Amino acid sequence: MMTRDILFIIENLSFPFDRRVYREAITMKKAGYNVSVICPKGSDRDNLPFEIVEGIDVYRYPLILDSKSKSDYLLEYSLSILFTFILSLKILFNKNFSIVHIANPPDIFFPILAFYRIFGNKVIFDQHDLTPESYLSHFRNEKKDLFYRVQILFEYLTYKSANVVIATNITYKSIAMKRGNKKNVFIIRNGPDLRKFHFTKKDEKLKENFKYMVCYIGIMGVQDGLDYLLNTIDYFVHKLKRKDTLFILIGKGDDYEYLKKLAGELKINDFIHFTGRIPDEAAMDYLSTADVAVSPDPCNSLNDNSTMNKLMEFMATKNPIVSFDLKEARFSAMDSALYIKDNNVEEFAKSISMLLDNPQMREKMAESGLRRIREHLSWEIQEKNLLNLYEKLID
Repeated sequence: MMTRDILFIIENLSFPFDRRVYREAITMKKAGYNVSVICPKGSDRDNLPFEIVEGIDVYRYPLILDSKSKSDYLLEYSLSILFTFILSLKILFNKNFSIVHIANPPDIFFPILAFYRIFGNKVIFDQHDLTPESYLSHFRNEKKDLFYRVQILFEYLTYKSANVVIATNITYKSIAMKRGNKKNVFIIRNGPDLRKFHFTKKDEKLKENFKYMVCYIGIMGVQDGLDYLLNTIDYFVHKLKRKDTLFILIGKGDDYEYLKKLAGELKINDFIHFTGRIPDEAAMDYLSTADVAVSPDPCNSLNDNSTMNKLMEFMATKNPIVSFDLKEARFSAMDSALYIKDNNVEEFAKSISMLLDNPQMREKMAESGLRRIREHLSWEIQEKNLLNLYEKLID
């Protein structure tokens, strides 16, 4: 008999730092499900081995690695599989969950999923990323080598281990149907929960005596384009001669220390504030105060097909956006963004400058983005699709 007990599994982020999984878990908890989560400990938050977060049981395991090389990832993933399986058995004996909701990246847990399928559990594969393309992007390698082919195989096995697949956009759904030969694919987008993440008020003190503020929020890894952004700021300050703007970079990641060093080498430290990871309340205040928001993810086979959480958060906090020209970014942001072709940092800088000098254009773009979030993309809309999916799975 199916119970209303769910096990969420994530590996690349801690909980509740993973905002999408947090929203999903909270939605299911409020709908009357018993929810447990397995995830790694965070580096500077979410580091208790067990914690109850808003009624959700969270089990965390240690991952002390800062994976850079392929061998590092091999060790990290091996440990993650071991810890996750042990913790899942512990939870099973206590709660007898019926549904395993697995989020990638990485696509490594198919042996665990297959194990639970044998015993009658239902499996949802929530595909946050295209792991094969993420591998190419992370290692700056367009050569589809042995490791890439292994990623394709692991992705396929994860598809096959699932009863249903959740995709974040149309492109991901098409890929799941093609590469995984899956028919049960449902789209649940990455919209922010406007009850919790929204425009607050403009606080001019946050601008630190600068006339304008430009904001970035998100992970700071190899594939996230922060090196492009720093080169954009370099051009903005030294070529366009603009010294009236403060750039706020919110978040952290594998490249955090490298990026701070690069900012020093480019002599742009005086115009940048790296905040690190900060609470949502502080992030909302920064974004609400910003004049422009930036999404510097470069165009490649991963980013062109992916939906960026940061875009939705910019739109929810009434920001006009400058983004590189990505297919799914255009679908998400539509008229609320300017799109820069060919990963051109000079044009990116010029577009930021042009927007700062055009307050009416900024206001029109900001209103367009907020309207799109409210009417089509917010979590309040997406969670209905999630609840319908679960009810179908249980029936």
